[in-house]
Amino acid sequence: MLSVATTSQIKKLETEWISSCDAHWGQVLMELAGQQAAKIAYSLWLNKPEKVAVICGSGNNGGDGLVVARYLSLRKVPVSVSFVTAKADKSEHQMTSKEANVNKTIAKNLGIEMKLIEKASALDLKGVTLVIDALLGTGLDRQVDGLYKEVIERINELRLAKELIVLAIDVPSGVNTDTGQIMGAAIKADATGTFGYLKCGLLCHPAAELCGDLSLVDIGLPPLGERYPEIYLSTSDYIFSLIPERKANSNKGTYGTLLTIAGSTGMVGAAFLSSRSSLRSGAGLVLLGTAKSVLEHLPPGEVIYKPLPETDAQTIDEKAVTEVLELTKTASAVVIGPGLTTNPQTVKFVRQFLEQSMSKKDILPCLIDADALNSLAQFTEIMDNKPKPFVLTPHPKELSRLTGQTTAEIQADRIGSALNAAKKFGCIVVLKGAHSVVASYDGRVFVNPTGNASMAKAGAGDVLSGIIGGFLAQKLQPFVAAVVGTYLHGLAGEIASEELGMASVLANDISMNISGALDRINNKEASTFEETIFEWTI
Repeated sequence: MLSVATTSQIKKLETEWISSCDAHWGQVLMELAGQQAAKIAYSLWLNKPEKVAVICGSGNNGGDGLVVARYLSLRKVPVSVSFVTAKADKSEHQMTSKEANVNKTIAKNLGIEMKLIEKASALDLKGVTLVIDALLGTGLDRQVDGLYKEVIERINELRLAKELIVLAIDVPSGVNTDTGQIMGAAIKADATGTFGYLKCGLLCHPAAELCGDLSLVDIGLPPLGERYPEIYLSTSDYIFSLIPERKANSNKGTYGTLLTIAGSTGMVGAAFLSSRSSLRSGAGLVLLGTAKSVLEHLPPGEVIYKPLPETDAQTIDEKAVTEVLELTKTASAVVIGPGLTTNPQTVKFVRQFLEQSMSKKDILPCLIDADALNSLAQFTEIMDNKPKPFVLTPHPKELSRLTGQTTAEIQADRIGSALNAAKKFGCIVVLKGAHSVVASYDGRVFVNPTGNASMAKAGAGDVLSGIIGGFLAQKLQPFVAAVVGTYLHGLAGEIASEELGMASVLANDISMNISGALDRINNKEASTFEETIFEWTI
């Protein structure tokens, strides 16, 4: 796993690190950052060895850019520096930190061409093939406007015309490094070299799409240590360490029994996809409790079917609670929700089941998905913030119903929204979507790197619920089961798309490739996203 830092965490760490070393240590960190970024820049320049333009703001990000310009110049790369400033007095441009001003003086003494940009149209990029974006760094908390916005838009226009390659220093200028939102305007980069630690915003859309190839640049920062929230990016080697071992002397009981409560007439596929995916994830036995009319539509196979009392609409009836609670006595975990519908009687069933499950001394681990989440949204008062072994797997609209936030508000801060919901309900929350977020009520968060657009299909969420449920049955802790299951689900989707293409993957294809995903994890093969995060070390 890789540590991920919030803006405040990285600033606090750098400040304390500089303070504990020496007042000049900030100069050293800027030097290391610029030197490493220059290596990335040089590797990109070799593809089109013409002019390089470093576009600098007035802050430390601009200082990093000046170091990059210096190292490129020393390698005989034709490079120029353009300063963009919002200050009224431009007669003698000054950087805002002593470290950045020192690097400006050095660059000037080396004879590197420097100019001040007073309007975007004056940004001359003729003959330039590589632009270094060193305008705005981390911590941006206001909308980009004026000259900065105009310069960003001009660079993007030229890049779109395929005249430029753009390398962003630390972050693409104009993105919020905590939420990933665009603050008025933002650079679209072909590559980004981020310093010290991954930033939350670079793993959240839309900023994740603006980074291009994301590189992690080591500048010698110490460990983040204890912090809140504690955020990580899942990696294949870490997931490998969590997957239950398959022992030679074992049987189906060794790997647990999962009770899945799912399905209704017309929604049979959801129940089947979820149940079958649990078995493919390693669960020893899966019981599927479903409306009795559904049974005739289910294929024979390894899943054991349990008919339940049904409504006139052939959904699970409120009267099924007694039978389902009896079934839980032999189960090690429960999945509830896929294909249930929100028939009023079914909603009452969900409420009674959850209330009675939570009233027990030893609460059975339970994953709540799909229509069980939509039912829960009607009576969230039953969920206090006391920790419980429940996993909620909402997409943004379902989380909106649970919390009262709009989907736009949720998407504007996915990590914060998932974490707040986890604390509110005392559960694990898996906020589905590109780079799904797994959040715990205790402040731990994992961002999932696997998956792609091929998985934007009906039924994909049912497969995810089955996979996580399978690991719950194998007695992984709910947070661990959610982290492992989310990673495995995305990786299975990636494998399916390799064979079928991005448009043609079906939910069943994801389920069928769980075994291939497990093989890759066991072989410690990195996911597609992990492979792009090449680490430049000092």
